Amino acid sequence: MFQMRSVMRNRIGLTASAVLLLSALGCAGGASDDASREDRRDTAAASSSAGSPPSLVDSRGNRIPPTKGAPAPASEASLQWTAPAAWIPEPPASSMRKAQYSLPPAPGDHEPGQCAVFYFGAGQGGEVRANVDRWASQFTEASGGHPSPEITEGKVSGMNVMRVITEGTYTPSPMMGGDTTPKPGSMLLGAIVEAPEANWFFKCTGAKKTMETHRKEFDALIDSIHTR
Repeated sequence: MFQMRSVMRNRIGLTASAVLLLSALGCAGGASDDASREDRRDTAAASSSAGSPPSLVDSRGNRIPPTKGAPAPASEASLQWTAPAAWIPEPPASSMRKAQYSLPPAPGDHEPGQCAVFYFGAGQGGEVRANVDRWASQFTEASGGHPSPEITEGKVSGMNVMRVITEGTYTPSPMMGGDTTPKPGSMLLGAIVEAPEANWFFKCTGAKKTMETHRKEFDALIDSIHTR
């Protein structure tokens, strides 16, 4: 009887040891899994902070392979035009400019004029009249007020076009790129074209004499506009 009790105690002791060992292994495994998940999250965060797209992980911290999405749509920029032969194409000063030209100065003027074409993407760019008002606000008269622009409305290739002329001291907006120094005695020749996908903005500025010299060329450029 004593021998049987001893055997039973030994069996119970072994069983308890096994339970404790399995419990310890389970905790260690859980800690290891938790650490592995944290590593994967840290790797994803580091990838995101480095500038690459962040990795996706599921609720257990496992990475989800990225799915291939549909290709990006082609640009909807749809206008074409013919620039005057005397205008010199330049690299656009900002990403908002789709084209930029230097206009040779008139005799007696020391700086060339500049013409920029702005396109902000489908559905972007704001209302026509709001942009005309913004252009006018960039010019001031000797009295300190803003001159009232000369506006002409018409159509080109079936699209509505508003042409704008104003003059005075011109202070360019820093948002549009280029020189922002106030320039007295300036003139603006502008046009806003209501294209099918969005408005396009043709804005030419420079010394008044230079811009008067290129006024017919500007009108010819606007009249040449058509869709692709």
